[in-house]
Amino acid sequence: MKKLFTLFLLLSSFLFAVSTNNILALSWENTYCKFHHSKECERRSLYSYNNFTLHGLWPKNKVYCHSKYKFKLSPLLEMVLQKFMPGAKYGLAWHEWKKHGTCFGTDAETYFLTAIKLTQQFNETNFVGFFQTHIGQYVSLARLRFLFGGTFGNQNRRKFQLLCIHGYIAEIRIPLKGNPVKEGLQELINNANPMIGVKQCQGGIITAP
Repeated sequence: MKKLFTLFLLLSSFLFAVSTNNILALSWENTYCKFHHSKECERRSLYSYNNFTLHGLWPKNKVYCHSKYKFKLSPLLEMVLQKFMPGAKYGLAWHEWKKHGTCFGTDAETYFLTAIKLTQQFNETNFVGFFQTHIGQYVSLARLRFLFGGTFGNQNRRKFQLLCIHGYIAEIRIPLKGNPVKEGLQELINNANPMIGVKQCQGGIITAP
């Protein structure tokens, strides 16, 4: 399955002018569901209990662009997307496509396949492994920067934004520079600029399921 997705993305990269300056927004779904009682939380995937989920892949400084490409996903991709984006079935995928995906420069399939690829690569890192083994504990922004640097390289330790809700870690936003269809998460982070001057929470609790 991974090989088929990768081949599709590589072929797509030759057909589209892809956004090369983006933000990958990933949610810690346990926090969202702690404060929101929605269908998304009642029926979410087990994967979302101890992994970050996809909020969106956002071309910087562009929203609601016009596009000739429609929001059309294959049944297989819809099923996979619901694993990585629990809210996809309840309108989040459509919202993300309309607001951000139409600015990405590809069709909807390529946009979401790319976002899934990057989310999966992030969740396979030691950084997320730390979250999985420290659920319920408080962790500071300073410690997360140290961990992020240890995972992606010390020069990248400030290349994320941490967001919290009422003292609980809710989301991480990572700047990416380069072609996200063709390149991997590490390379995209290497090329990006640090997140300086953005609002950060100084630490929070890793919410349990």
